Amino acid sequence: MLSVKLGFFPLDEALQLGEHCWTPTTIKQMVKLGVEIPSYRRAATNFSELTEVVVSKSRLGDLVKSYGGQMVAQQAAEAEATIKAPAKDDQILWRALPEPDSEVMNVSCDGTMINIRGEGWKEVKMVTISAVETEVALERDEEKEVQLTRHSYRAGLWEAKDFAKQQWAEGCRRGLEKARQIVSVNDGALWIWLIIAMCYAPCVEIIDWWHAVEKIWEAATSLWGQGEPQTVAWVKHQKQRLWAGQLRQLLHQVRLACPRGQPLPDKVRALVSYLFHNRRRMDYLTYRQAGYPIGSGSVESGCKVVVQERMKQAGMRWSRQGAQAMLAWRSVLLSDRWDEVWASLKPTSKLA
Repeated sequence: MLSVKLGFFPLDEALQLGEHCWTPTTIKQMVKLGVEIPSYRRAATNFSELTEVVVSKSRLGDLVKSYGGQMVAQQAAEAEATIKAPAKDDQILWRALPEPDSEVMNVSCDGTMINIRGEGWKEVKMVTISAVETEVALERDEEKEVQLTRHSYRAGLWEAKDFAKQQWAEGCRRGLEKARQIVSVNDGALWIWLIIAMCYAPCVEIIDWWHAVEKIWEAATSLWGQGEPQTVAWVKHQKQRLWAGQLRQLLHQVRLACPRGQPLPDKVRALVSYLFHNRRRMDYLTYRQAGYPIGSGSVESGCKVVVQERMKQAGMRWSRQGAQAMLAWRSVLLSDRWDEVWASLKPTSKLA
C-alpha cells in the first residue's frame, strides 16, 4: 500500500522549515537578537525592519525560552555527568581533558539579584573563568603586569549545591584540571570559599583587594567620620601596609585606633574579624610578585554584562523558566560560544 505523508509541502521540508515556518538560520538570528537587545519588543521590531520578516515580541520570547530550555537541560546533564560516580558494573570511559588557555587560570564567583514574578528578588549565581597572562618585568624591582583574558561565564538561579556542579562543569570544559596553577579571587562570602575549597584544592585563594580596602574605609569612617582628614590619612597608611602584605602591623594599627577598655565599634569589629578569618588570603605582596590577579573585576564585570545589562532594565520581571533560559543564552553569547552551542540544539519541527 502506498504511504502518503499528509500536511506538509515538499519545499518546507527542503528548506528545513519547522513549526514556526522559518528556516533554522532565521530562527537563529531571531533568538540571538532577542538575547542581545535588552527588550523583546525592540528586538522584534529591529528584526522585522532588517529582514522584512514579521515577528511579534511574544513569539520571539517563546523562541528564546524554548531553545534556551534545551540548553538549560544540556547544562544540567553536563554538570551531573562531571560528578557522577560509575556504578559497579559500568564500563569506565575516561573523558578527554581539554588544555587550558594558559598555565595559570583564574576562577571567580559572585551573585547578583533579578526580579522573578511571584518570588521577588532572587540571586543569580555566576562563575567567570579566565586565562591569567603576565608580561615579564623589564627591571628586577618592577612588578609584572597581569591581565585576565578569554573569559567564559555560567550563570543561573541555582542553590549553592547546584551552582557547585555547574561551575565545576565549566571549569572542566576550560581545562582547569590540567592547569599548572589555579587562582581564585573573590569577596569574603563563605559559600564561595567552601565551593572553591571543595573543587579546586590546591588553589591560591585571594580576597579581592577592593573588598578589603572597603572594609578599611568603613572602619575608619565609623571612628572619625566620612571625608575627615584623619580618616583619609589613616586609610592611606593602612592600604600601604595591606599592599605590602603587612597584615600583622595593620591589625596592630586598628587596635591602637580604639581606646582600651571600650567596646569596639561594629565596623571596626567587622574589619578585625574580616582580616583574621581571611588572613591566609591577603598576602598581596607575594601574589603580585608571582603575577597573580588580586581583583575580582572579571566576575563583577560578568554580572553586569551577562545579567544586569539584559535582565535588570526598569520594570523587568521574569518567569523562572524564562530567566534560566536567558541566563544560559547570555552566558553562551558572551563566552563566544554561540555557533558551537546552537549547532547542538534540536530544532522544533512539525515534521518530526
